[in-house]
Amino acid sequence: MKLVALVVLALLTGCPSKDRNESVKASNLATKAYSQKQFETAIENYQKATSKWKENHTAWYGLAGAYIGKKDWKSAAEAMEKAVQIDDDQPMYQLYYGVTLYEKAIQQAREDQARRENKKPEEVTPDLASINFEKAIQHLQQATKLNPDLWRAHYYLGRIYRDTGKAKEAAEAYTKALSSAPPDPGPWVALGELYRQWDYTDQAIAVGEQGVAAVPGANEKSDIWYVVGMGYDDKGLYDKSIEAFTKALESRRDNHKAKFQRGQAYFRKGDYTNAKRDLEDFAKAGGSSVEFAKQQASKMLMDIAAKSHGGGGGAAPSERLSPEDLVKKGKG
Repeated sequence: MKLVALVVLALLTGCPSKDRNESVKASNLATKAYSQKQFETAIENYQKATSKWKENHTAWYGLAGAYIGKKDWKSAAEAMEKAVQIDDDQPMYQLYYGVTLYEKAIQQAREDQARRENKKPEEVTPDLASINFEKAIQHLQQATKLNPDLWRAHYYLGRIYRDTGKAKEAAEAYTKALSSAPPDPGPWVALGELYRQWDYTDQAIAVGEQGVAAVPGANEKSDIWYVVGMGYDDKGLYDKSIEAFTKALESRRDNHKAKFQRGQAYFRKGDYTNAKRDLEDFAKAGGSSVEFAKQQASKMLMDIAAKSHGGGGGAAPSERLSPEDLVKKGKG
């Protein structure tokens, strides 16, 4: 969350009271701490600012930002509610109130499911379709009415529509987000993946290639290049998919799913030397969350070993599945 520089003193009328001055001073200290990612210090000072002057909506907004930095979505939503109550004409307030409500609902659903299943929250995937996101939608839509160019509001609306099975509405929201050429990879990846699900492969590739041109950071491009690679892989254009997966890995070396997919592409091309290298690397670094995908990688490595010793080996896998898809298949 990027704090918008709002001149608090301009909001004051007449001679500022001592409490207001102290509130502004504390808020400025908090914003400095926030910019250095010292979230606990920021929270302490924002709380001091709001206790001295409860109408200091910029301090409530900053407090929400500090809680977001800690992934404390419940506290962030409570702070944003205060900011919106004081000044509901600020589009950024409406935006981040919607965002925090969305993330709070998911966090709560995950924690509830983890308790029921006696697991850690990070070990469960909640059923998002069953969550009521109406209040989040209301504030995100209000943000777009106040400022239609807020790409993040359109993006989060798209995420909610996707999570609740409204694919058409999700695509429309993502498209609106991309009209502002956002520097964040999220909307580009989301729309590209949605097009792939619909078998609109060329559109998925086009979105991804536009995204890598629009997103400035090399690290941030990695997941977009992955979508491009998957698009070319869907078309059976393995040289191009390998090129895209390679760029994904050059952007972020720990993009294990790109390593896995590049290994499969090499395997299908019959380039077993490079396939073996990638699949072995993935099997070592993929992590327990993609255990089923690692089993698939091991099977291909066995096929490569059989072929290298003159055996017929197994046939190349007929499905081009991502690690996430293989996890789902394994659970099924």
